Amino acid sequence: MVLKQDPKAVQKLNEILWKITDPVNSEYQNWLTRSEINRILTLDYQVLTAVKYWLWKQSFKSVRLIGTDVFEIVTTIRHVQKLFSGQFRTYKNSRTGKTIHRTHDDVCWANEISHLIDFFLGLNDDTLTNSKPTGSSKKRILIPNDGNARDAATTQIIPMIVPPSVRLCYKIPDVLKTGLESNVSQGALEFEGQNYSEEDLQIFCEFLGIPFKPIHTEGINDQSNPGIETMLDIEQMMAINPLSKIWYFNDDVKNIISDGILIKMLTLTESDKLPQILSISYGIYELNLCVPGIPCDQNVVDPKHRYFIRTNIEFIKLALRGITVLASSGDDGANDYFSNCTNKVFNPTYPASSPFVTSVGATTLVNVQYNALQDQPLACSAFNPPLVCAYCGDEIAVSVNDPFFTDFTSGGGFSNFAPQPPYQKHAVDRYFLNEQYYLNEIPEMYPPSSMYNRKGRAYPDVAALGVNAFTVANDSLYLVGGTSMSSPLWAGIVSILNARSIKITGKTLGFLNPLLYKMAKECPECFNDITVGNNKCTSTICTDQCKGFQAACGWDPVTGLGTPNVENILKYITELCEKKMKKTEYN
Repeated sequence: MVLKQDPKAVQKLNEILWKITDPVNSEYQNWLTRSEINRILTLDYQVLTAVKYWLWKQSFKSVRLIGTDVFEIVTTIRHVQKLFSGQFRTYKNSRTGKTIHRTHDDVCWANEISHLIDFFLGLNDDTLTNSKPTGSSKKRILIPNDGNARDAATTQIIPMIVPPSVRLCYKIPDVLKTGLESNVSQGALEFEGQNYSEEDLQIFCEFLGIPFKPIHTEGINDQSNPGIETMLDIEQMMAINPLSKIWYFNDDVKNIISDGILIKMLTLTESDKLPQILSISYGIYELNLCVPGIPCDQNVVDPKHRYFIRTNIEFIKLALRGITVLASSGDDGANDYFSNCTNKVFNPTYPASSPFVTSVGATTLVNVQYNALQDQPLACSAFNPPLVCAYCGDEIAVSVNDPFFTDFTSGGGFSNFAPQPPYQKHAVDRYFLNEQYYLNEIPEMYPPSSMYNRKGRAYPDVAALGVNAFTVANDSLYLVGGTSMSSPLWAGIVSILNARSIKITGKTLGFLNPLLYKMAKECPECFNDITVGNNKCTSTICTDQCKGFQAACGWDPVTGLGTPNVENILKYITELCEKKMKKTEYN
């Protein structure tokens, strides 16, 4: 049961957020603690008393307050049916075996506290299937035991992406040689019961010459059943910064029943100890967000929009604590997985479309170079051609006509729910600056304006390689792709940037977007601008009817601001942080 929050308290959170995440503000990096945030959001005593009294009268089996405004209620099906006047049925997930009880009817209710309640979860929302990995099983190539992996359609060389490849392309320091300037941490947030295997991770480290270190686990983990999604997430972030502490989050240890994004985020925001960076490789389409039960007299606001707003507040809480959240932008372009390209509007991916996370798109290499890598890992010599480690090359946006990988398209577009945040207005305005010229000269440069909300939150923010990552999962070797490769790569990079920031200011970089867009304006050489590719097609269909966006100079809804030049970003951050400290000392 999600209670309404005080609009003034939420407004205050927003005001604080934009101050402490703005690099030019004197309060930049003055992160809050969890208790400080909860004190701002604490509900009026009379409201809580009224709600608790009503809950006591119901004689539920158990009631637990989560944070300041959400109650977890456990009771019988019979009791719920009576309370909501609905017929509940049992549903079993054929893949996971999990059972839930839901009504397929619209749920609304009215009683003496209905005016205090935002919505209910766990009545008619499907919490087991509302999230989808952005790196699906289609986007992988199994490497047979003889090392001769061949694409069915071609016998050309298949470029394998290993950590030295990424470091070379993005000028990332090798922390195993340079060391880390500060202790840092990063974590993968998993859904759908995805597990990891320590044994797989050890094999991965051996192939790549990375020192193995145990992972900090929060929740439940069945090492006998590792998921390729989880292994990709953990291995990619560890590969870029093997000296960072790695966290893994699965199902909530408190046994909250939902695997939905809101409850997952609530669980996180109620933890005092969290990693400095969280990477999310899952997405829900905005139109598919959980439709919760709401009070009968409050159908004014779209329930999906209400759920979206409420979940964003949890992302704000993390941002206020100086925690970076990265989210994959999706693997079905501007459309969605279920689209047949006859749709009249695009269906953006959430949480990539949230204004309070950093959304990451995917690129791939063309004109690939195959020079010998410095400190070439075992993975580069263990297999026979056509598997060859990439040295580097030219980057383009991932699209279905990519010659090496034809099973996904980098997600991007504009939110239908969230307004465009101020930090990206300049970059997005530039994207539309020459719209009329392109519509006359190259009509396909922009999709029909009726298909998207050009005033909405634009995504992705940045991009990174998303094709053919060397991966070990379930005692097998794979090349795996998807924007869920790109997001954890950025996590590893940000952990290195955090180490520099912590050394100078004692603080993490936190919510990145205001910094990233300011940096792109002042330091264009901090990004590799991607200008080739589009996201018209989905991972399942590509016809002449498919619409989408084109990569362009500057920010675009395919690869965002581009991919990182970490060497230049480190210089920029160093100067920014040192300037901040001089101001602080002067004041």
